[in-house]
This record gives sequence, C-alpha cells and structure tokens, in this order.
Amino acid sequence: MKTVLIPTDFSEKSLQLIKNAVLHYPEESIHLVLAIGYKMPLISTLSKSKLVSNLPNDAFKTRLSELRLEHGSKITDVKIEMYTGESNEAFKSFLKVNHIDDAIIPKMGLHQFPNKKCFGLCTLIRAYSPQVSSVDYQAGDDNETMRSPIFNLKYQFNFNK
Repeated sequence: MKTVLIPTDFSEKSLQLIKNAVLHYPEESIHLVLAIGYKMPLISTLSKSKLVSNLPNDAFKTRLSELRLEHGSKITDVKIEMYTGESNEAFKSFLKVNHIDDAIIPKMGLHQFPNKKCFGLCTLIRAYSPQVSSVDYQAGDDNETMRSPIFNLKYQFNFNK
C-alpha cells in the first residue's frame, strides 16, 4: 500500500487528482493525504482539526464522499491535513510524519483557495516529496474527451523525481 500526498485548494476540481491517483496505481491500494497550506495566526481560537472541517464547502465534502464510495476497493483511507510550517525542514517533517511515499500534483498548481490564509503546496511537494507525478488535469478540450482513458493517462502523467 502506498501513501500518496495530493495537494488541495478545497475546490471540487482539485478532487480530480484522486481519480488520477487511482489510475496511477492500478495494482495497489492507496492511502490518500489531501493537504493544504495554512498560515496560522499567532493567536487562534480554532484548532487545526476545526479549521480542516470548516474550510471545505459542502460540495467538496459531498464529492469527496462520492469518490471514496466509487473507488472504495482501491482507496483504503483519505485524510485531510493542514500544513502550517514555515520552512523546508518543517515540510520534510510533515512528509515524514504522514509517511508519504508518492505525490500527485497538478502541473498548473491550485488557485481556488477558500481564503487568503491558505496557500499551495505544489512547489514544496515538487522539491521534497520522494516521488512526484505532475498531472495536466486542467486541460479539457473536446478532443480530449474523445480519447480513451489509457491514452489520457499516458498523456496526463509526466514523471519527475
């Protein structure tokens, strides 16, 4: 079983990366860690767990539940984590604590964050994750919908180490 890190901005579109993870590991069960960066204020009345439950909207939560049901035989667990560190070493520690084996990130990054305290993790993931696959999931012309899923998978993945 692999533990795969997937960045999120809590948009429904970002959940497409879960489908990419399922296709990318056809022979393995996967444990998913959806992660978002968050700049914690010095004094906060909300805990990380409260923030993680409040940031995603209902549409995101519903779609995530649907994907878990749809791919239940492949996805053993989905955990949502908030990265609040401010250094490269803190991010390396985040990867270690979450037992990250691989990561799947969008080539174009994520941009629909729920508020200004949230930030993307793609640059940190690209720099420090053990194995990173970049996915061009945002491309969506009419010709692409005519292609087979196998062609789309080959087209989408660009393997970087």
